[in-house]
Amino acid sequence: MNTFLRDQRVRRDLSAAEVADRLDVHPMSVLRWERRERLPGPIHLRALASTLEVEMSRVSDFFDEVRPPAPPARPGIRGQGLRVLRQAARVPARQVASRVGVPPASVYNWEAGRARIPVDHVPVLAEVLRIEAGTLQELLATAPPTLPPPPVTELRQLRRRTRLSQAHVAQRIGVTRHTLGAWERGDRPPLSALRRLAVVYGVPVSRVARAARVPAPPLLDQRRWSPGDLPQVLVVLRQWSGLTQQGLAERCGCSTSTVRAWERGRGRPGDRSRVRVERAYGLPPGSLLAAYPATR
Repeated sequence: MNTFLRDQRVRRDLSAAEVADRLDVHPMSVLRWERRERLPGPIHLRALASTLEVEMSRVSDFFDEVRPPAPPARPGIRGQGLRVLRQAARVPARQVASRVGVPPASVYNWEAGRARIPVDHVPVLAEVLRIEAGTLQELLATAPPTLPPPPVTELRQLRRRTRLSQAHVAQRIGVTRHTLGAWERGDRPPLSALRRLAVVYGVPVSRVARAARVPAPPLLDQRRWSPGDLPQVLVVLRQWSGLTQQGLAERCGCSTSTVRAWERGRGRPGDRSRVRVERAYGLPPGSLLAAYPATR
């Protein structure tokens, strides 16, 4: 049995978990690669060679011994350049998948080179990416066959400091690992996710927002509140705090429908409820009055 990959790891006094952490994969993936039960994609192949400080050709040869013969050329377009184009257009993978009518996993498979993009999907892709269809085909055709390792973004660094895997964090906050990976590659998470990430990483929401390059909503700044802004202010405060309407209702001792009415401008908290809302969001007493209608 060829134990080249495992021998290189042991020689450098690295555990499978340490290699997995550097590559942002599960430790079991590393062990399966070492036994050649699974074959890594181009990005992980390059990252493995870099981590183990060996020539990439030696790592490729290790896997080529068990790699099945290449199948006949499949119809479609190579898609390894799609991720770069998508991130440049600031379009999440889920949005691309929804517009094209495929699962998000298909988009990730195109970007990783595990599948080709069907030709009939190109016009819709071009529309989503705001690129001419002909130009898109040329860009995809001339893209490099492999992508560089993902950049170590600030959001990725926050996770690594906790020594948690993408799969573990994704499970804790209720999203898929692919979604978390997209955020770490530059897609912007929603405000509601920032609070959950902050709890897992043990840092303030503002720290996660900066790492994810999510600008704070203007209405978080009390100095910008004007009379009549109350519904929008209440929505922003709740989303930023990560509370649901039901969660706020429980803290204020009212019904969820009452909170919903406040946020839609069909009512406003009375004095007692206002005090509870201010406490729930850590606001100074009476600060919400600046956003109440001027007729109050």
